[in-house]
Amino acid sequence: MGTSSHNIGQKGNTPLVPSWLDQPDVETQQDAEKDETYPVPVGEPNRFTQPRGEFTRYINSAGRDTGMARKSIANYVRNSMGGSRNAAQRLGAARNSSARLLNVTGIFASGGAQAVERFLSLENLSKKNATDALLAIADFVCPDGGPQDEGIARNAYITAIEESPEIASIPFEELTSGQMLLIVQKSMVNVVCGRILNDIGNKIIMLPDDIDVAEKLVVQIKEFVTGAISDAVSDLKVDVNNLSQHQSIDIVDEVYRTAFEIMARAGDNE
Repeated sequence: MGTSSHNIGQKGNTPLVPSWLDQPDVETQQDAEKDETYPVPVGEPNRFTQPRGEFTRYINSAGRDTGMARKSIANYVRNSMGGSRNAAQRLGAARNSSARLLNVTGIFASGGAQAVERFLSLENLSKKNATDALLAIADFVCPDGGPQDEGIARNAYITAIEESPEIASIPFEELTSGQMLLIVQKSMVNVVCGRILNDIGNKIIMLPDDIDVAEKLVVQIKEFVTGAISDAVSDLKVDVNNLSQHQSIDIVDEVYRTAFEIMARAGDNE
């Protein structure tokens, strides 16, 4: 999954939604990332107990009980988070990183690699291969250092690039807008996986005796999240060829919210 920032798990009394949001690096990005104020609900001390227990039972099944995994994630969204909107807001700074990447994708779709160079004041992006160019803009998409949300976002983005070896030999200027959007989607999948595993699934690496089982579990969860993100992008008819800077954060928030809702519905009847 690439989200290696597993920790001992979140404390139950951690606020559901971070009280801060990452600040954009480029002045023109400020309008795109609206500074909306959301109430910060105080979490119940034991709000993660049920989904963590269910997720542990899924782990102990060695991946056979996928229904328990879906149920665990549904309870995480519905009960621990208080709904899909709060689950999306809990992603914190990662939302802004996703919005920056989507914004760059829109600029690329409308003006190509040279338009991205001008927007980011970077030289020679168009002369790099796609992998190197995408790595070169990492500090803009997700600044290094800072809270856990930022670490998850950066790791999610770098992993998305690593998961796309097919673009390594393609010049950045020859990428299609569809290939750029796929990087956005992979990055968003990794963000959601990182958040879920840090909150309720941190035992996914520690419990299995067999590393192959641990890897299988991670793949199963990632496939579930990938389907939800893909369906959300499709349902919302996200079109990077017709995207303004001001729309990026709203679109990203709605994709995350819709994906969490899709996952919750999938587990409601388990």
